[in-house]
Amino acid sequence: MRMQNLAARLIALTAIAGVYPAAIAQEDKKAVEVLAGARKAIGGKKLDSLKTLSVQAAMQRNAGNFQMNSDLELFLELPDKYMRSESSSNAMVNMANTLGFNGDRPLKSNGPAGIASGGGMIIRMGGPGGPAVGSGDKPTPEQQQQIDRQMVRSARHDISRLMLGWFGMTHPSLSAQYTYAGEAESPDGKAYVIDVKNADGFAARLFIDENTQLPLMLTYHGPQPRIVTAGGPRPAPGGAQPAPQGQTRQVTEEERKKLAADADKQIREMEEQPPVMVEYTLFFNDWREEDGIKFPHALRRASPTESVSQSRKNWRLESTA
Repeated sequence: MRMQNLAARLIALTAIAGVYPAAIAQEDKKAVEVLAGARKAIGGKKLDSLKTLSVQAAMQRNAGNFQMNSDLELFLELPDKYMRSESSSNAMVNMANTLGFNGDRPLKSNGPAGIASGGGMIIRMGGPGGPAVGSGDKPTPEQQQQIDRQMVRSARHDISRLMLGWFGMTHPSLSAQYTYAGEAESPDGKAYVIDVKNADGFAARLFIDENTQLPLMLTYHGPQPRIVTAGGPRPAPGGAQPAPQGQTRQVTEEERKKLAADADKQIREMEEQPPVMVEYTLFFNDWREEDGIKFPHALRRASPTESVSQSRKNWRLESTA
């Protein structure tokens, strides 16, 4: 609870007063010292020999009145494999989405939402770091190469943000630079602040509790998620009332085509507009030790328009001998 209060208060204070300036000559050295202390607190030498990590979690996403529960699986194998798979099936949306990379090749398995019980459809697109994907013409080989590079870049940024909170480091492919940005203070305690950047556009700010040496939270800027909604509750055949919530009705082929056309139109309109950039905050909570390694079993991502919470069901970390 103390770490949650400290993280919350740090957000308010840093927004008002910023962080104390660091001595330029000592910035990089201090950053190395702080991150070394965090890695020692998390797992020490076991982290230095990290080989694979697998995580299973339950996730809840809230955006306005929209709420979706899903199952999340993450798999990381250093130095060059990562997979993030999310699936959900409920009365409003059926979704399966996978992102990641194998070396320089992206994992491309992703699918939009399915038809909901009342004929509605929801497609989430353009989330943090992710490109908006429409349903227009097939891209040229050159365009596909550009899309593939962007997908790999986004996936590397995605896992690097998590690795900063889990292990005090980014994915090795980023070649990130760490700079000591100063100290943030609240009534609940103090936190070291580390800025993390690379030449490919990655940028994040990591807050590390001075008392526990464990990561508290991470902030970064990214595109605001976009939501496409098509259709809605439709009358049942013969003018009867729509099926009660939780019950399903077969959607006709004509309705399905209209829903797809409505969604396609919205996607094309969205793609013509630049994404709105917002600040995201990742909170790392409920640290528990298992086999000599501490790991946060609760993670929450917050932005001005949505909140996403993850609770770990299971996790496994393997190191080289």
